[in-house]
Amino acid sequence: MKPGRNDACPCGSGKKYKHCCSAAEWQGHESPAEVTWRRVRRATEGFPSRMARFVAEVYGAEAVDEAWAAFTVWEGDEFDPESPLGAVFLPWMYHCWAPDPLEETCVADTSLHGRPPTSVFLARRGARLDPLHRRYLEACLGAPFSFHEIRRCDAGHGFRARDVITGEEREVLERSASAMMQAGDILFGQLVPIEGIVLLEACSPFPLRPADKITIVELRKRIASAPSRDLFAQDLLHAWNIELRELYLNLVAEVVDPTPPVINNTDGEFILPQRVVFDIDGAESAFAALKHLALGETEEDVLRDAERDEDGTLVCLRFDWRKAGNRLHASWDNTVLGHLEITRDRLVADVNSAERADAFRKIVEDTLGGCARYRGSELPTAAGSAAAADAAGDEGRCRRFRRSAIAGRSMRSRTRTGGREWRRYCGRWSATLVA
Repeated sequence: MKPGRNDACPCGSGKKYKHCCSAAEWQGHESPAEVTWRRVRRATEGFPSRMARFVAEVYGAEAVDEAWAAFTVWEGDEFDPESPLGAVFLPWMYHCWAPDPLEETCVADTSLHGRPPTSVFLARRGARLDPLHRRYLEACLGAPFSFHEIRRCDAGHGFRARDVITGEEREVLERSASAMMQAGDILFGQLVPIEGIVLLEACSPFPLRPADKITIVELRKRIASAPSRDLFAQDLLHAWNIELRELYLNLVAEVVDPTPPVINNTDGEFILPQRVVFDIDGAESAFAALKHLALGETEEDVLRDAERDEDGTLVCLRFDWRKAGNRLHASWDNTVLGHLEITRDRLVADVNSAERADAFRKIVEDTLGGCARYRGSELPTAAGSAAAADAAGDEGRCRRFRRSAIAGRSMRSRTRTGGREWRRYCGRWSATLVA
């Protein structure tokens, strides 16, 4: 009978079966590349948490927020450990970020300035690492972040990725992440070559939309048109890391918090349902002044469903406010602008835009004069919530626009760390805008 994975190995080694003969049997069915992948993953197991402690001890607790500010191109607040972008940010901080020696930094030790945490970790503790782990970290220091289009995916095994910027295609061994990928997805992350294979060190948890490739290609064109720039130079992606990262932040914002669609009525007005209310002196006089709004209906038709009291006095009347034709649909005879209700002492109009609310108020004041007194316009509860959401969406869109690396915009002043990197970025933008 075959032993269980956690049983003692029958060979007598004293190890568990899964760590002894079972592993050997499994490796016999694996390719050399898969064996290498397993060795690297085993050697680097637990490193992220170990590195987090190292950064806190050596660089200081505030270094994470300083790195986060640089990662978000000086648009972010304090780093939230629950942020879904942590899967990209933390590897970037370990392998790419470094305190700027020319600018204000919370890292007091000048020997750390200009040096990524992984580089310092290797210098101080690399001698005690597994040689394979050490080589992998050295490879991480040289591997840039970029946009990768999934060309083919073998779920549970790996995928073939094409760098959208450089055009380089590589086979990537990755078991867990590949199970959630499909051809056409675009990922932002870091691919690391080691021992003849390529591993996925960092990857955005949100695949970008295929349509986002258009915007990425626009950045690629900018990079290709830069003076004296070889598109396939080894340091290309490092040199443009701010623009690449900022574009990623803009694109992923639309995935995580998509811009709500703008819905207009047939007159092209933003839909914002609201109720306009007037106090009136009587239903009969109000209807006499406003019956012309019931375009296409006779007075008899409108009054047929009216409610009256025992004396025949008009108590309640409802009809639609219409106008001739339709701006959007030429075949329509008329357009319903609102729904009116007239009672003994109240006139109410339900409309779907601020423009129609203003137009109705003007009509009432012009036709009824002092016999109608405006009480106000109110948003129904659901509409008020939607309006608040739209306002928040507008604020978010403005924030994303301000940090956009693609749309032409005025430059903002540097507010936090960044130093030489930030000045290079501003200088590149100035040259682009002048051209």
